[in-house]
Amino acid sequence: MKKILAFMVTLSVASSCNVLDQVPESAFTPTNFYKNSDDAIAAVSAVYDPLNTQDLYNQVMWIIQDQATDDAEWGGGRSTANQAKNDLDKYTFTPATSTFQSTWSAQYRGINRANAAIERIPAITMDPALQGRLIAEAKFMRAFYYFTLVRLFGDVPLTLTETTSLVDLQMPRTPAEEVYAQIIKDFTEAEAMLPAAYSGADRGRATKGAATAFLAKVHLTRKDWATAASKAKQVIDSGVYDLWDTYAEAFAIANKNGKEAVFEVQALGGGFGEGSWMQGYMRPNFDRVNNISGFGDDPVSKNLYDTYTAADKRRDVNIRVYSATTTPAAPASVDFPGYVYKYLDLSATGNNEGSNNFPVIRYADVLLMYAEALNEQAAGNVDAFAAVNRIRIRAGLAALPASLSQSAFRNAIALERRLELAFEGHRWYDLVRTGKLVEAIKAQNPTIQVTQDHLLFPIPQTERDVNPILTQNPGY
Repeated sequence: MKKILAFMVTLSVASSCNVLDQVPESAFTPTNFYKNSDDAIAAVSAVYDPLNTQDLYNQVMWIIQDQATDDAEWGGGRSTANQAKNDLDKYTFTPATSTFQSTWSAQYRGINRANAAIERIPAITMDPALQGRLIAEAKFMRAFYYFTLVRLFGDVPLTLTETTSLVDLQMPRTPAEEVYAQIIKDFTEAEAMLPAAYSGADRGRATKGAATAFLAKVHLTRKDWATAASKAKQVIDSGVYDLWDTYAEAFAIANKNGKEAVFEVQALGGGFGEGSWMQGYMRPNFDRVNNISGFGDDPVSKNLYDTYTAADKRRDVNIRVYSATTTPAAPASVDFPGYVYKYLDLSATGNNEGSNNFPVIRYADVLLMYAEALNEQAAGNVDAFAAVNRIRIRAGLAALPASLSQSAFRNAIALERRLELAFEGHRWYDLVRTGKLVEAIKAQNPTIQVTQDHLLFPIPQTERDVNPILTQNPGY
């Protein structure tokens, strides 16, 4: 999906008119902008826009969702000069750590744009079907941003109206239960209106299946097992999605927005300013592609690498382990020179020019959610075993034995999620919602001082400075 870039509070649009006829960006206001269907499309495209920025899925969300887990390990002979990344990895972060302000601001920017679209598009005279779809997309994205915020920070301010002034912006935190209720409402209303699929340049926009899959994830997070299973089953039965024959195909650039993709953050390399930074940030600085060095973000922990068996076909797709004696050679000082490999774009001409989409939800995730939700209701569910075994067999592993107890199957699902969904942004949330964060981090690195207070991140200090009625999470 080609994005239309947006600016704070309202949005900007690129004019196709003659240069002499262009209206300056500052001249666009809510009163003269929301006039026709093109304006409505531009407004909703602006809601998606924060996703493919460095404040979200072009860097910061990897740091939060990967670096703060047992899947990545900063240091070990690598430079630890980037304080924010090192603090996330070692759990020495504070409310002043810049990472939290970055993601907080970007997501509220997206929420405000969604609120504006939801409020103003109904007044535009346009095709009713398109109008309804665009409003549904805005509700989907509002729910998406709030779902991320509430899982990271707990209680967060819930605002459902457009911010048009800098006056009286102070708001208290809303209880998480109320935030979740609005998330479910928005995803449900979006689910009812969104199409099953798109074609052409619209591919990548929110679909009915994506809304249903997110509802499954929300209810899984809330431990509403029956509803989570029901929603996951709806996605499975839709006939829209399937697994690729091989694991590697799920990440091939030629297959993006393909049959395994439920919702992806879109990237377009080639000098348009819309490329992905993944293949640049995650590649180490000693591995040059098109004569460009990487940065080595999210360096893989030996703990994760050793968790894969040699037979697991996913290991070498997800991870590349370098050595000091091969080309390119890793520095001998690095204890374990493993790096994320699944997002490498060999055709990229710049670190920010990858064409890899970021997979927020894949069909494999839906199958695993379905299996987990069924198992939590009763042991020995045949459909639960069938769902997870589809993924294991594709990975070159044996099917799980049907004799597994409920507890053993629960552990098997947790392991499968880690191996299958590595570096796709699920591990931190999975550890938190299953109560395993502290245990997992200490098993990976006993020196890390992680506690139960770390199940939520701190409210950014800069937000509390300008909004003193925001309370802080315990332990910070």
